[in-house]
Amino acid sequence: LEANHYRLLYEDNLPGVLRVEEHTAQIDKEKAREFQREFKAGKIHVLSSSTTFELGVDLGDLDIIFLRNVPPETFNYAQRVGRAGRRSGFPGFAITFCRRNPHDLYHYAKPDERILKGIIRPPVISLRNEKIIARHIAATALSCFFRDSHFRDRFQNVEKLFGDLENPSGASEFSNFLQRHKAELEESLRNIVPQEMTSVVGLNDGGWIERIVGKGSSFDRAEAEVSSDFRAVRKFERDSAAMRTRKGYDNAKWASRRAETIGREDTLSFLSRKVIIPKYGFPVDVVELDTHRTKQTSESFEVLLQRDLSIAIAEFAPTSKLVANKKEWTSYGLKKVPEKEWEKWHYCLEHHKFIKEENLKNNPSQTCCNGLKNHKFIIPGFGFLTNRDKPKEPKGRSPRVFSTRPYFVGLTGSHPGKIDFNGLVKVTKSSPGQMVVLCEGRKGRGFYICPQCGAGFRELKKQHKTPYGEACSGTLERVSLGHEFKTDVLQLQFLPELFQEYIDNIWFAYSLAYALLQGAAAVLEVPPNDLNTTVAYDGDTPIPPITLYDNVPGGAGLVARLEEKDILHACLEAALERVSGSCGCGENDSCYGCLRSYRNQFAHQHLKRGPVMYYLKTLLERWK
Repeated sequence: LEANHYRLLYEDNLPGVLRVEEHTAQIDKEKAREFQREFKAGKIHVLSSSTTFELGVDLGDLDIIFLRNVPPETFNYAQRVGRAGRRSGFPGFAITFCRRNPHDLYHYAKPDERILKGIIRPPVISLRNEKIIARHIAATALSCFFRDSHFRDRFQNVEKLFGDLENPSGASEFSNFLQRHKAELEESLRNIVPQEMTSVVGLNDGGWIERIVGKGSSFDRAEAEVSSDFRAVRKFERDSAAMRTRKGYDNAKWASRRAETIGREDTLSFLSRKVIIPKYGFPVDVVELDTHRTKQTSESFEVLLQRDLSIAIAEFAPTSKLVANKKEWTSYGLKKVPEKEWEKWHYCLEHHKFIKEENLKNNPSQTCCNGLKNHKFIIPGFGFLTNRDKPKEPKGRSPRVFSTRPYFVGLTGSHPGKIDFNGLVKVTKSSPGQMVVLCEGRKGRGFYICPQCGAGFRELKKQHKTPYGEACSGTLERVSLGHEFKTDVLQLQFLPELFQEYIDNIWFAYSLAYALLQGAAAVLEVPPNDLNTTVAYDGDTPIPPITLYDNVPGGAGLVARLEEKDILHACLEAALERVSGSCGCGENDSCYGCLRSYRNQFAHQHLKRGPVMYYLKTLLERWK
């Protein structure tokens, strides 16, 4: 045989050393810096990274970039492949693996159209997002607090910030400081906050102080959580030492190290980790999978596992496994903070009702059926935690066991007007709306959660232990996990008479909704995950209203752009292209190349691209 690449690889000796590491947001920042230095020095040969390596990194002798999926936008692609071939005279090589999903297949078929030669548009940010503004207000207020000569030491670490962690006073002292300096701070804040948002965030009536440090604020919740962790670990230390056994002394020693780690975390890292001040990324509602970090335990200290709560209720749900820094971590339950209950909701999917538990108690007449009483979800606002077992060596990729499903609860503001497009589509103008995302466990069976210690299981157990390994007498309760948030929503009502024979049930609406989602993402030039969709249960119309919404708390001004006739028309055309059949599946089926995604697993068997294709063809012909 003639010499060829694969024969040479087969006959050649394997490399003596090939070190591969991870560089993602799951890695502690100090460990990430260490990996970056060692990769640059050639001690790490392959670095598997997320967008953390996309910007501001210059590795002059990097030769090869491998992208495991098509980046969301042209600028992402330019940044990522631009890490290689930066030395004059030394070309870089970039190869992109296209997965079988609508986004990747679209660009695989037309690589020159956008990804390689596309126009990089200026980024746009909405200045009306309350969460962004609130965190900048908190950062400004805290900077004044730390500059004061009486409170400079509070910037050192968590123990200094809150005082006695068993009886913290940080929130009350910070609040008193803001009240004393209210006038000067408000003058400064008015130069930062857009004028139309001053009343919304409480700058006109002093309510901004309560918002950033009052009861239920991020600062207040962070103080309560860190105090709870500290008290729990100190109690575990005392109880373990009292056992006077070798295991007891070992547990007490671990608890002492854990308490020291909690107290000595630097203040800035803590405030950023708890999303009290702005950090990299959009202001989502972030929670953590607590791995009981100690400086003496490298596995836990080298990772930082955080997710948006709408994702965490599935990825961090009890018994879920995930791999970070070459270790497999298992969620044991929900973090419990004494004297602070999880927010609970009752819901009925048949009648599309979602009611907070306290509202149902105050007004029992809201009950629609027994289903509302029997179905309950809790919001794990303090996050999740592992037990004290060491993480395991992964034997492969951890499967995603649970998925989520979004629901539209209702509009939160005044009822907006409607736009009629050629009598074919009626669009309710973008308005703040309330969404709920549910994780109902495996096959809708929910989770069994202990209200006393937070431990969680997929099956009912007669006995269980706390995350610290002690026996617990709490009674397990069957619940789902959920997240409630407000964002910008846009509702579309389609004319049913266009192609009546293809409109059979609610699943047609879901099929149409997911085609629109992909089309909107393409036209708005955003990743599909920045948007989401659901279908409102409405028995009055053959095609129930379709709700598109910005998949971030507070909204990002994305779906509002679909109110423009030309953009909506382009979205419908892009949706038609998605279901045209280029993916290769049958008309009475769907695949990851047209309508399916990880997020809509609940609907996979019902999604059909053919009816949507014929419906959109007819609609666009009438549009002309």
